Amino acid sequence: MRNIVILIACCAAMASGQVQVKVGEKVITPRFTGVGFHAEFFMTTITPEFFDQVVAKRWKELNPGFARVFHRWAPGPVAARDQAALDGYLKQFLFLKEATGTEVYFTTGGPKDTKPGAEREAYAKAVVDELEYIIQGGGTNMTTYCMSNELSMGAWAAMVKDLDKFKDYHRLIYAELKRRGLKIDLLSTDASPISNWNTIEWAAANMDDVTDVYGGHHYANQHPPEDLAFYDWFREKNAWGVGIARAKGKEFILGEFGPAQFIQNKYGVRWDTCRYYGTAREPLAGLQLAEAVMAAMNGGTRAMGYWTFMDYPDNEQSTRINQWGLFKSLKNGGELRTMYYPYGLLTKYFRGPAKVMEVATTDAKVRAAAVQHKIGTWSVAIINRNEHETAVSVALPGKPDKAWRKYEYLVAAPPKTEDGDLPGPSGTVKALIDKVKPLSLTIYTTAYEDEPPAAVTGLKAERFHSTKIPGAFAWAQRVTWKPSASNDVIYYRVFYGDERAGSTATTEFTDEDSHRKPGIKWRVVAVDSSGNASAPVECERGQ
Repeated sequence: MRNIVILIACCAAMASGQVQVKVGEKVITPRFTGVGFHAEFFMTTITPEFFDQVVAKRWKELNPGFARVFHRWAPGPVAARDQAALDGYLKQFLFLKEATGTEVYFTTGGPKDTKPGAEREAYAKAVVDELEYIIQGGGTNMTTYCMSNELSMGAWAAMVKDLDKFKDYHRLIYAELKRRGLKIDLLSTDASPISNWNTIEWAAANMDDVTDVYGGHHYANQHPPEDLAFYDWFREKNAWGVGIARAKGKEFILGEFGPAQFIQNKYGVRWDTCRYYGTAREPLAGLQLAEAVMAAMNGGTRAMGYWTFMDYPDNEQSTRINQWGLFKSLKNGGELRTMYYPYGLLTKYFRGPAKVMEVATTDAKVRAAAVQHKIGTWSVAIINRNEHETAVSVALPGKPDKAWRKYEYLVAAPPKTEDGDLPGPSGTVKALIDKVKPLSLTIYTTAYEDEPPAAVTGLKAERFHSTKIPGAFAWAQRVTWKPSASNDVIYYRVFYGDERAGSTATTEFTDEDSHRKPGIKWRVVAVDSSGNASAPVECERGQ
């Protein structure tokens, strides 16, 4: 972290070309949940080490307030339970609840087609059995459910042309939830893309009595990352959906969204991924993704989930590959993609509970969004679509009681950090009069603490024989410590000498590099939710 204080003077030279950014007193969304993900952790297939050192570490650092997760049935008879999968969901929901207080929206990825009447009633009861199992197991952060992802049944979006069937399923599930006294909101219609959002309007007119929240999806397939018109277009579309929901006294959720899709056969396999991953346009697509977030927020959307937090695992026997994650799967080493950085800054500093405030700018190429967190802190995001540095002056309805930390994402120089850490602040700003770099996302926030966390204690390393490493002398190192006494520590960085060995959300790290040399010390550093690092603690390598 660079502790640089940027002293900004309100000089006439800067003021002459300033873009005015006014955060008004009007509240756009009073109960903003946050920026999040469609997020499946594949708890039954990944290793515990990958979960602790990659998945949990990154989730806790990004701290999303919202997550959407798929529910699936076992193959075979109608509503055959997949108990292992259900227990995996529960395990994930409990982690989200305890680690980050994340709200979960659950939706069935492959609902069973049933006959009206007794068979469909039995299906609805089986659905609620699954939901009740999670709630009774402690997954009370599951607040919302939809019976079908994107109105699919047998084929993608099949119920777009049979909304009465969707309504019938929805009505039966609603009745069963009420009969059991379970408080889970039902969502209509989860439709994708925006051309199918007419189904939301139909649901509001025909099934609002059994609907608690409205929502849809969209990918920017018709809008390349260079498209300057996308921001206003997407904000208006979200505002349209929000208007339908609020006319019924309800809220609107953007359950799934992202840049343009790449869906086609490649190497004999059907690929589903972001069109810009691995290309020169990926950094600019990251800026467009941030624009989509801010457009949805300023349109009144309560919560949103990028597709997806991490890649779906590749399966050599599968005819489908889904690689939309902000980082790659276990078999691909968890490698980060560029969009992790701008989106991660938004999930971290634009999470609920918060109020989204109305914002106006005097330059159409400067987009802004602002939230006031429940605890009174503020976060302001500014996207500069100009290809030159731009002076900005931000006015707020109140005066924060501390300096602003400043974080930057630059299309021309996207960050690349060790082990997927979010970049530290580029400085602090005492007044929101600043210059923002060309083609950039800049976040200013008072949602942080300056005090570093307490150091770990009881650090020790021991050598043990690992059966996972081939060879006669397959020795590994297990490093353990007692947790930091600070209550806001989210993960630990582990070093072997000057080399970053890895990170973990737990108090144990196993290093299975059998070529480590003796005489070099292990170091462990605690990192808190503000990104502050503790003093390092050292110990000798286990002999």
